[in-house]
Amino acid sequence: MDNQKKHLGSRVGVYAVIWLFSYLGSFFALRSLDVPREAGIMLVIVTGLAFAVFIYKYYRNISFMDEVQVRVQIEAVVIAFSLALLLVMILGLLDLVVLLNKENWGYRHITPVFVIFYFIGLFISKRKYSMDDEKHD
Repeated sequence: MDNQKKHLGSRVGVYAVIWLFSYLGSFFALRSLDVPREAGIMLVIVTGLAFAVFIYKYYRNISFMDEVQVRVQIEAVVIAFSLALLLVMILGLLDLVVLLNKENWGYRHITPVFVIFYFIGLFISKRKYSMDDEKHD
């Protein structure tokens, strides 16, 4: 069982790297190159599929965690989701008052912030359960 947990955990990291490179590659290709519409749509689909596979593998990996680790992950996601909703709400309301520049506050600019929110939630949750001081496998 421990070998399976380690194997799944390392595979999740591989899928995260695949998604990251596909996202960055798609972003720079669509932004910098003159990509035909059909090719651009395919890049977006491939990046979406890479992220979907990463999420699926991450979800499967959670089933091999102990109860404390699962609780840490759930709280991290809840914190990240709450912060993401707060950001979208504030930006939506602020856009009614002041016209926000879409080049600085578009979807592609706030997406990485959601990932940062997850790591903030993970940091808070791990501190709450003192995950760094104990060994949970």
